[in-house]
Amino acid sequence: MAFVFLLSCATRPPQQPCNAGLALVNAAAWVQSAAEYRASAMQTYAEARRALDAALAIPDGKPAAVILDLDETSLDNTPFEARMVHSRKTYDADAWKQWVSESAAGATPGAAEFLTYARSRSVTPFYITNRKADEKEATRRNLEKLGYPVTDETLLTRVDTSDKGSRREYVATHYRVLLLLGDDLNDFTDATGKTLEQRAAITRDNAGLWGTSWFILPNPMYGSWESAIAGNGSDCEKLRKKIEALQP
Repeated sequence: MAFVFLLSCATRPPQQPCNAGLALVNAAAWVQSAAEYRASAMQTYAEARRALDAALAIPDGKPAAVILDLDETSLDNTPFEARMVHSRKTYDADAWKQWVSESAAGATPGAAEFLTYARSRSVTPFYITNRKADEKEATRRNLEKLGYPVTDETLLTRVDTSDKGSRREYVATHYRVLLLLGDDLNDFTDATGKTLEQRAAITRDNAGLWGTSWFILPNPMYGSWESAIAGNGSDCEKLRKKIEALQP
């Protein structure tokens, strides 16, 4: 019996080491290369433009504004994700800081045209991002390179918390906020620490806002949806949890 056990162990293929960075390959390649991604992003911004016109048709005393997230909403960071794939990592803080300092992110398809149109209608875009305060100057340079309308006052970086609610409220005290655009539930409401079921309820309970004043961009690469599935742990542990969560 011992011989049979040892033989089975000897003939079993060796377990391959986890390479969590490769989990980003399909998602990053789709966002970077697929015509279907470009079409979906352009479609979202086209619908947002029509909703903007509809909202402006209703008179209001306050000046009008729209609020956009940056990363994977109005800025395309897929070159950074490609670096992570080649480095066999899912994320690296030092590499991210280097990427931000280069001010090299591209425009999300449809974003530049939407922002140009918004300004032509005297609508002020605000950018609420969880990039850090010491990344603000490089981020502003990036937006200016893309021709996005931006000032120090309209670029709101992370201060004490990743929760964007207080920054949205700050804008709303001075402006009539017509639209919110983002790639994560937290760009619209507080979804921090919510379970998959709670996140589904948020989406369902706000059904009337999607496509009218809330517009979401597809981002399969990263987001708060990941922690709802995988929680904390190493990259390999989180990858395993994601695989186990798949429903055949």
